[in-house]
Amino acid sequence: MKKPHTRFTFKALPALALTALCAGLLPGAAQAATPPAPGKVFKDCKDCPEMVVLPTGSYTMGTPDDEVGREPDEGPRHEVTFSKPFAISRFQVLVGEWDAYVRETGNKPYDFDDRPGRRCTAGKPEFKQTARDPAVCMNVAEAQGYIDWLSKKTGNAYRLQSESIREYAARGGTTGPFPFPFDEGNNYQISKHANTYGAADGYNFTSPAGTFPANAFGVYDAHGNVYEWTADCYHKDYSDVPSDGSSWTQENCERQVMRGNDWGEAPVFSRSGNRNSSWPTSKGDWLGFRVVRDL
Repeated sequence: MKKPHTRFTFKALPALALTALCAGLLPGAAQAATPPAPGKVFKDCKDCPEMVVLPTGSYTMGTPDDEVGREPDEGPRHEVTFSKPFAISRFQVLVGEWDAYVRETGNKPYDFDDRPGRRCTAGKPEFKQTARDPAVCMNVAEAQGYIDWLSKKTGNAYRLQSESIREYAARGGTTGPFPFPFDEGNNYQISKHANTYGAADGYNFTSPAGTFPANAFGVYDAHGNVYEWTADCYHKDYSDVPSDGSSWTQENCERQVMRGNDWGEAPVFSRSGNRNSSWPTSKGDWLGFRVVRDL
């Protein structure tokens, strides 16, 4: 004859023990309090960007006066502190990821640029790309449309990277113009580490994600392939830039900051602290974007 089950009563447990028991019964309770370790890679869905967790901490944004190629808008140098953990997409948003968004929403970017060989048609360049190449040919509003869809699809708040996050991710803990050495025997060439002007790197247009090595933070293509939109309005210097890593915005942003470099520009524009800008409505076969997610 089976013994009757002993009746379990919570009333007999002290309050602290009850709290501990309940926490143990909830699978996500312990994990929610501990953010992923820096360097951890994850995806929120099959067609979502691959994200990498960046370390919290501080860095000096901007470039020293004696850096080759430095422009006046790259200063004054200042400290930026990231107190909360976040992740950034390891690569620029890729063609396959962008195409998944277009299939689900029907949103296609309008055509742009009538120059021979440079036209963007429905969000596609004239040269051939693979699903692993960076998506191009979208303006700021179109990039934001993708981000809104991604946030709704995953239930997580994604956003366009700020300029200070972008420089932090590109530097990968370093302080010089690049987080890697120049090509051996070549003056100011980086073809072993980035896709920039010329065929020495093996590509005349965009290159597939992962072709070149990642930096110490696990971020790829931070110094070439395509320029990347940021959430910041362009300002002539860093005099009033936020020190917490947030974007510096304003109403009716006349020009939007772009960071990185593309497959058709010289390596001097690939420096970690180099800045560029364009009209928010602009787009091209040389321009894409990255996403960020708070943790």
